[in-house]
Amino acid sequence: MNKNSKVNIGELLYRQGIIDEDQLNHAISEHKRTGIMLSKILVRLGMVPEDVLTNVLGVQMQSTNKMRIGEMLIAQGYINETQLEKALEQQKVTGQRLGKTLVSLGYMPEEKLIEILSLQFELPYVSLKNFSFDPDIVNYLSEDICRSYTVIPLFVNKTEKVLTIAMSDPTNMRVIDIIKFKSQMAVNIVMASEKDVINAIESLYIDASESDESLSTLLSASDDDSELETVERDSYNQEPELTDEEGQQVVKIVTTLVHEAIARGASDIHLEPQETYLKMRYRIDGDLQVQPPIPARLMAQILSRIKLLAKMDIAEKRKPLDGRFTVRYRGNEVDLRVSSFPVSLRKRGVTEKIVMRILDPNSGQFPLKDMGFDPRVYKQFLESINLPNGIVLVTGPTGSGKSTTLYASIREILDSTTNISTMEDPVELNIDGVNQGQINVAAGFTFAAGIRALLRQDPDVIMIGEMRDKETASMAIESALTGHLVFSTLHTNDAAGAFPRLLEMGLEPFLVSTAIKGVLAQRLVRRICKECKEPVDISEELREDLKLSPDMQFYHGKGCSKCDGSGYKGRLGIYEYLVPNETVRDLIIKRSSGDEIKRAALKECDLITLRMDGIQKALDGLTTLEQALAASTKDE
Repeated sequence: MNKNSKVNIGELLYRQGIIDEDQLNHAISEHKRTGIMLSKILVRLGMVPEDVLTNVLGVQMQSTNKMRIGEMLIAQGYINETQLEKALEQQKVTGQRLGKTLVSLGYMPEEKLIEILSLQFELPYVSLKNFSFDPDIVNYLSEDICRSYTVIPLFVNKTEKVLTIAMSDPTNMRVIDIIKFKSQMAVNIVMASEKDVINAIESLYIDASESDESLSTLLSASDDDSELETVERDSYNQEPELTDEEGQQVVKIVTTLVHEAIARGASDIHLEPQETYLKMRYRIDGDLQVQPPIPARLMAQILSRIKLLAKMDIAEKRKPLDGRFTVRYRGNEVDLRVSSFPVSLRKRGVTEKIVMRILDPNSGQFPLKDMGFDPRVYKQFLESINLPNGIVLVTGPTGSGKSTTLYASIREILDSTTNISTMEDPVELNIDGVNQGQINVAAGFTFAAGIRALLRQDPDVIMIGEMRDKETASMAIESALTGHLVFSTLHTNDAAGAFPRLLEMGLEPFLVSTAIKGVLAQRLVRRICKECKEPVDISEELREDLKLSPDMQFYHGKGCSKCDGSGYKGRLGIYEYLVPNETVRDLIIKRSSGDEIKRAALKECDLITLRMDGIQKALDGLTTLEQALAASTKDE
């Protein structure tokens, strides 16, 4: 067995129910008396059949030379060459481990793969279906860590400070290092199927969530005993005082979770009712992170408390509702936009999921020059936003930072001689000196109606939250052609794709080609933690696929206390800016595809694509190559 697998075999067998406590104690005493290996004693005493022990220990192939998993599976007859080639092609696209790719393609069942890997790595293989966990094992690894890295703690040797964990991929040394750091213990590895691990997490941590310990964990996150200080915008619907002890506990929980989310830089708070607890997650740096669960007995009161703060109807649970409130945190005002959505649970019936979007006016306000543009892109974009007329579009999926870019652009050109007006749904950040309109479809204030009204307000610059339909887009183009500068957003995958998208709305090609002065596509990627950044090796296959030279050095975060073991801290943007030239305009008029426009822009407009910008930022050590590739598509 290798050094990572010096697991207490007796305890593993006992916890899986293969032997009982008396048999274990007897075998241990014989081991101490004779010095013979415990596994051999168990077989000799007839307590465990040899084939069962062999399956658990994974030692059948000790004499086999280590080989690549694909070669081994072919040699053993589990897959053929064609299947391996298809799996390797798929792996390049998804970035998954080869074993997981083979399972996802249906070439072999996961249980069989784990069993084979267990033999290959000479690691014990356990079935977790009837595994006997200690009740306090959840104290050694958080639910968030277990879910993020698909691991489960099995048991602890407190004397030697050794934690035994189960995972499906024992080759992932980064995860093992993170577990060591988080647990502050030595770690032993056993193998289990991914499905078993996920089911064990659900069972173990849901059971634990029923205890008041999780509530204590949440409440201990803050020493602040004060009630959440809200900033009242209206004098009506004052919140009633809560005097009972449990009501005051609810007040403190809501205060704590809001304050903690703001302090940790979260963009959203998710409260999701489950049958036995209220699940809470914060979205930090774009990823949802599980927080200590809240006991079910307080679920209804906490959701009602938040709806009261947001001036929402607490009696209405059958339809989605929206609201907002403002809190004061450390002397600053922070807006929270609240959305409720009815969900149905098998036992509890209809209840509500609540998401709170945190709109902190003190965060995300970056000067344009500090937003991470390539110098050439920054120069082009700056020229575009200072033009007297035309449309500048920012494209990308939800949560890619489009609004942040538009706000930074407005602040860049804002002065006392310019009249800037916006139409937003909703207004996320208030900017002094800018007239910001809130869209209200129910009242007839749509984007199209708003543009008509704004054109009578003598604007120089108009910002439209989103081009959602033909009417809005037509009005925006008309505004641009009549001497106004228009900023807006669009949902497309890249910059070139904006033009076919506008034509699909029914706009005339010659108007689109004339009015659009530039299209900025952007994505957000996670920034490497500065405290634990280190060089990382890239496989030869990936270098060859991406045409990367051998001297190109990339980096990753090892994981430390500053980044909660994730290796990432914060986010940054990658950008692609397309300024149409005559060739591109001709292609738009001919209704060419986005791919054709992109190829022309690469040749003639010196276009820096999302993939190029991402790889450059990875080379600069700002993000990982993995993040850059995940956020962009391969260039033609």
